[in-house]
Amino acid sequence: MKYLSLFVIFVCLGCETVIEINPPEYTPEPVATSFFSPDSVWSVTLHSSLGINAKGDTSTEYITDASVRIMDGSNMIEVLNYVGNGEYRANKGRLPVSSTKYTLHVDLPGATSIQATSTAPPPVPFSDYSIEKTGESGGSFGYKTYRLKAVFKDEPNPNFYQIGIYQYVAGQFPEMDSLYQRESANELHPGWSCGYVAAAETEIDIEDRGTGCGVWDAIVVTDRNFDGGTYPWSATVEVSETFGRSELLLVLSSLSEEYFEYQRTLEHNLSLDPLLDEPINVYSNVSGGLGVFAGYTNTSVILPLPE
Repeated sequence: MKYLSLFVIFVCLGCETVIEINPPEYTPEPVATSFFSPDSVWSVTLHSSLGINAKGDTSTEYITDASVRIMDGSNMIEVLNYVGNGEYRANKGRLPVSSTKYTLHVDLPGATSIQATSTAPPPVPFSDYSIEKTGESGGSFGYKTYRLKAVFKDEPNPNFYQIGIYQYVAGQFPEMDSLYQRESANELHPGWSCGYVAAAETEIDIEDRGTGCGVWDAIVVTDRNFDGGTYPWSATVEVSETFGRSELLLVLSSLSEEYFEYQRTLEHNLSLDPLLDEPINVYSNVSGGLGVFAGYTNTSVILPLPE
């Protein structure tokens, strides 16, 4: 009897029930992606969304037969033509103008249409800026540390900013697509954060945070603690003249809320712990579909490295 009971237990343990779950039918939606600024030619990428059980990537779902227009109210600004890889681009014409509300209109086969609206904020010029050498790091490549300072005037109402520090390195790194390499920053002025999520959630500290932002981190801030005031920004950066020009390019980007929210939600999902955190919906301002249509405006200044 004892051996019979053990046999029954082993048989039961060896049995398993396989339950097949069929996901619901998924209807693809059109996805539009466009980031525009007064420095850029109008460009929009279109593809169809993929379901959770779909195999492949968006390159197999490019939309190639859409009618794409940029409107300023009832005025036609540009008609974009398909140039390949899902991209529609303006051949010539007017560049985006800051402080102008633009609407993207996309007509798809089958009488389907989508649209989205955004504005490139007005440029925010620096009222003052400076750079000074603070030390040398040594080594064969001659890295030196510099302190950057800049002052700009924030306009009333919510605003979103990003700062980038770049060095011209063309010819030094042939494998790089860009002529400018982004440099990492340390000892940021209070309030600036290494990422969109932190910028949206962290209040400005009384003292310097002393946090370093890596080369690929976005240095961003919102103006909720200095709305409508003059704001001084500062950070330290370590660069080598061996790898590029003896100057730095400082870029202050004024972001639309659509741009900021899209980057914030995208960053949240890319950096979450799948065991502890729940994903959120990536921000979309496209009516009738998915994606983002968002403006931004850059202000740049070249800072020669002091001897």
